[in-house]
Amino acid sequence: MKVLFCIDGSPLSHRALEVGGDLFKSMKPQVTVLHVVPEVDERLRHYEKLHEEELKKIEKLFRDPGPGVGVVNQARHALGQLGLDANRKVRKGDPAEEILAEIKAGGYDLVILGSHSRPSLSDLFFGSVVQQVVEASPATVLVVKGPPATKK
Repeated sequence: MKVLFCIDGSPLSHRALEVGGDLFKSMKPQVTVLHVVPEVDERLRHYEKLHEEELKKIEKLFRDPGPGVGVVNQARHALGQLGLDANRKVRKGDPAEEILAEIKAGGYDLVILGSHSRPSLSDLFFGSVVQQVVEASPATVLVVKGPPATKK
């Protein structure tokens, strides 16, 4: 069985790692963790370059290989604590498109990702990444939900 964990470094994606890892630790599936670094809007390129220069300085000082790698390394370590060995992948682009491209290219049987319990305004207009993946994925998708919103 091939399992793809889609992560973004948030506490919710860490929860998806825990839940999915617990479910499959006895099966020892072939596991990959994927992080997608979103591309920056062209209007914000100037800020990306400033940020990129800062990142290069940080990478040089701390030998960090680049954005997204730390996220997949942490996920790989978390799964390793559960006895699962994972491959790492980092893609750049639209998160939903890149996740779907990886699912198709990798021939995964199961995709695991986290979802907030409440949609944002942009989700209502454009659809959330989770919604887009669930609707278009050729593989089964396990959505790990966050805690329910508290009522005031």
